[in-house]
Formats: sequence, C-alpha cells, structure tokens
Amino acid sequence: MAVTIKDVAKKTNVSTATVSLSLKDDPRIAKTTKEKVVKIAKQMNYLPSNLGRALQSSKSRLIGYILSDVSSSFFNEIVQGIGEIATDKGYGLLVGITDGSQEHETRLLRLFNGKSIDGLIVSHWHPKSVKSLLEMNKGKTPIVVCSNISFDKTIPAVVTDNHLGGKLAIEHLVGLGHKRITYCFSDETQSRYNGCVEAAKQKKIESPRLCATEKDLIFLLKSNKRPTAVVSFSDIDAIRVKHAAEKTGLRIPQDLSITGFDDIWLASLQEFSLTTIKQPQREIGRLAMELLWCRMKGENVKSRLVTPELIIRKSTTTLKQGA
Repeated sequence: MAVTIKDVAKKTNVSTATVSLSLKDDPRIAKTTKEKVVKIAKQMNYLPSNLGRALQSSKSRLIGYILSDVSSSFFNEIVQGIGEIATDKGYGLLVGITDGSQEHETRLLRLFNGKSIDGLIVSHWHPKSVKSLLEMNKGKTPIVVCSNISFDKTIPAVVTDNHLGGKLAIEHLVGLGHKRITYCFSDETQSRYNGCVEAAKQKKIESPRLCATEKDLIFLLKSNKRPTAVVSFSDIDAIRVKHAAEKTGLRIPQDLSITGFDDIWLASLQEFSLTTIKQPQREIGRLAMELLWCRMKGENVKSRLVTPELIIRKSTTTLKQGA
C-alpha cells in the first residue's frame, strides 16, 4: 500500500499541513522541522501526488526542457543534472527535442503550454521563437537558458566561460612550444575563438588561423607552413581533426597536437586520449534547475558563468626542435 501524507505526519508527529508545507520548502516552516519531515518522507518512500497538488495549487509540477539534440553525451549529462534537481524538488521533467526549425519549436511550445509547465529550461531556440518565449516568461512560466548565451537580458543563463576556455587551450599549447596554431571548425564570432586570439596576443604569437572545413584543413596540413597544433571547437571536432591529419600521414601528437572542448566520454578513450577543456555538464544542468527553482519562487537571480578546466591527455606534446 502506498505511503500517504497522513502516514508521514503520524511518523513525524506533526500535522498533514506541516508535512505538505515542509515538502514544498515553505519559509513559514522551521528549518529543523522541514529537514526532519523531508528525511522521514524519503525513508518511508513517500511519493506526493502530482495530480492532487495540481488541483490544489493550479500547478502541474512539471518542468520543460528544450534542446536540439540529445544524441551527444554532452547534453545527456545536462539532462541528468536537470533531472536530479527537478526530482529533488518534487517535479517531473518533460524533454522536448527539436530539429532546429521554427515549426517544430512552435509545436513543442504549444505542447508545453498545454501541459501547463511551471518552468522552462532552454538550450536551443529558433530566432523566430524568441517572441513566444518572452511571452511565456512574462506570464506564469519563468525561463532559464542553459549552456548558451541568453537570447534576452531579462532571461538568466548558465553557461561555461568559453572565452576563458579558449585562452586555456592556447596557453597550454604555447607552453609546449607551439606558435603555428589553427582553430577548427568555427568562426570568429565564437567567444572560444576570441579567447584564443586574446591569449595569442598576450603570448606574442600570431592569432590562430581559422579553418572552416576538413577539406580546408587537409589542404593546410599539406602546405609548407602547416600548423603544429590545432584548437578544436569541440571534442567531436577534435576527432574530425585527428582523422583528417591521419589521412595526410601525420601522427598525433608527434606531428600535430590537438585540443578539444567539452570533455565528453569519448575524449578519455585510449583511441583518442584528448587534451580538452572540460565543461562540468552535469553541474551546469543542476545549476540551471536551481536557478529556475528560485525564479519559480519569485526570486531574482543572475546569470552564472561556469569555470572550465584544462584536462591534459596524450593528444598534445612538446614541439620538436626545428618543427
């Protein structure tokens, strides 16, 4: 038989109202009482009825999360982090995956509105969806952006300090003696690349050359002034760089050092052993959900910049003399 709120109240020797308010983290209940109730409720495996809560409070006890792709381990970890905190707060999580089109996002937002979600976390959006998102945020559905720069100053975001990440990659490579460095496969609008440029200037070397495609990279690697190192936009891009370099007969890292970005699970495999800039994906997800929880309680929150970390593995090495 399922444990009821009355069972928890009897066990903790408080009223059912106190149990209910404690599980909602209501500030009117003493901290010691809330901690006692929460602890015993967990021990008894008490599961609140979301349907009952919804009828009483006009809340669905559901959180929405929008992203474009869940196939990479990067977003898998973010979903995990969001889900952990949502569960701790007594909320279910609805994950919506789009193909990046406005049509899909419009359909998804309509679905979320139909479910009366209590909050929304967004990692991807179409530019034409911004108006709808802002309307939701001004209404009864607070929004937090996760792992991306916010689309509006009124919407807080949790994002890695990508500029610092770019600097860390360049500083590591220059420390190994590299001066001819290429950046793959993004453009100059990215803060990661801008961080690379700033670090290069500080180290008094030329700014990393931009390389947009594998074809361009192969051409560059076959030239007389080939780079001795590559900073990649992501770990997946670093793997693409590795394959392109091997097609030209270069060895990693003896002939070409490579850095990635993200530290997805593939990066640590012996086949790749990527030196990379780690993003704490699960922590990013957990922090985004914590900020959303605060917004749902009416609190003002600010965007959070998460510090990346350099992880050194075997894809980078000291530059040979005369290379």
